[in-house]
Amino acid sequence: MKTKILGCLIVFLLSAFARADDIVLVDGRYLQVKVLGATEKKLHVKLLDTGGELWIPWDLIRESDRDRLMVQFGYKEEERGEITRAGIRLVTKSGEEFFGVPEKQFDAQSVPDEVVIIYKGRKWPFKKSMIRSIDWQDVPALEAYTKEQLYDQELARIKPGEEDLEGHWDLARFSMDIELYARAVEHMLRVKSIDPAYRADFVSNQLGRLEMLARNQKIVDAMRGAKRESYHKRFDQSVEQLDQILSLENLDPNLKADAELTKEGVLKRRWDYFAKLVTRGYFDMMNNKIGKMSRDRKLKLKEAQNQIRRELHKEIVADLATKYGLDVKKEVEKMWEERVVHQPRRASYGSGTFIVLGKAKGAEQRMQQMQRMQQRQAQQQRNRNGRRGGNQQQQQQQQTFQPPKPPTKDDWWDKLADSSMRAQWLKCYYAENGKKLEVVGERKNSCSRCGGTGSIKFAGSQGETVPVTCPRCQGHRHDKGVAYK
Repeated sequence: MKTKILGCLIVFLLSAFARADDIVLVDGRYLQVKVLGATEKKLHVKLLDTGGELWIPWDLIRESDRDRLMVQFGYKEEERGEITRAGIRLVTKSGEEFFGVPEKQFDAQSVPDEVVIIYKGRKWPFKKSMIRSIDWQDVPALEAYTKEQLYDQELARIKPGEEDLEGHWDLARFSMDIELYARAVEHMLRVKSIDPAYRADFVSNQLGRLEMLARNQKIVDAMRGAKRESYHKRFDQSVEQLDQILSLENLDPNLKADAELTKEGVLKRRWDYFAKLVTRGYFDMMNNKIGKMSRDRKLKLKEAQNQIRRELHKEIVADLATKYGLDVKKEVEKMWEERVVHQPRRASYGSGTFIVLGKAKGAEQRMQQMQRMQQRQAQQQRNRNGRRGGNQQQQQQQQTFQPPKPPTKDDWWDKLADSSMRAQWLKCYYAENGKKLEVVGERKNSCSRCGGTGSIKFAGSQGETVPVTCPRCQGHRHDKGVAYK
């Protein structure tokens, strides 16, 4: 007797505490509650600190908590992975794509002359000579089989008895996953008859929804077809089908809400898909266009700078819009502004750093020191020549030292820089001046000529060491570079 009482007490305590929950509201407030029940619009709770009861609208609860509790009460279907089967993706030489399960297994080394796959519930033969490629992968089960075929396979696997609660529960959930709602209702009712207390809230709330879906199976199938179109990147067809569903008269409010959510998901999937293509395509087109500019030996530096600042971005987004069938301003521009780039790219001005940095600090002072040294050396040479009678031959041998002349901006662009150097310079310039790339860091590499000192040393006419400004970096010591996204 004591054992029975203790068992009942344990069950009572477990049931009392099983519904205790922590909930976070969308405004950040944290509540410790006991969940009492729910409707389609609100959650009924008891506050553990005060004992007061509240009805909280679902939209005031944080999404993760809201979804979890709505699934628990049967007002929302649990997110479950798509059912798949080991199969193949077959592409014909005409470009048609088929996902199916081979009737007989084979590998890349043993492809038969006629490949037969199960597709849409039927056997489809393909001549080997008409196949472009075959990839072995998991394929959506509903691409290969009909819903009834999948249900029959699962029924044969589980083989539930009359009182097999778990078996009927699993078949009900499987039928929901493949959207065969009449079967889902059948097995959910069987679960309820076996044990009315088993997940009572979920079963009770789901039955009404499942019966409605079973009555509208054709519309449900049309929505699944629209989803499938979006999975194959046929977004326009998907949205068109969903709009047709939403335009139906007397459409059940729950189905309408599902169709609206499905359309919202398709549009988001479309946006995410093209956003990735735009981000990747932008950098590719930027590299191609800059590469073409760098190889144009007739293009002057100032013209290249103007084109980089004013035209490059416009050309890229226009080309991307044409390539992907997108709106330039509403889609391509916005996708580029909202891009997510994890790995920064790098570019350097190289030996053309002086073009953007101007005169280096101290370079003018070194030049003046060198000029004074030259004047002093010239005067000393004249004095020596005067004492020796102005020997002309000796004067020619003892000429004043002339330092190497650094290139001008145009000299560097037109004569010294090859196409790869010009391309790197233009990328760096675009990152800093085009206003369409995000500079996330600066890089400095020591000048390859002076080793980062800013000057080099030459032997003067009298054998002395003459320090002069490095003609490559022109006193800046480093090549300037940037990291950008």
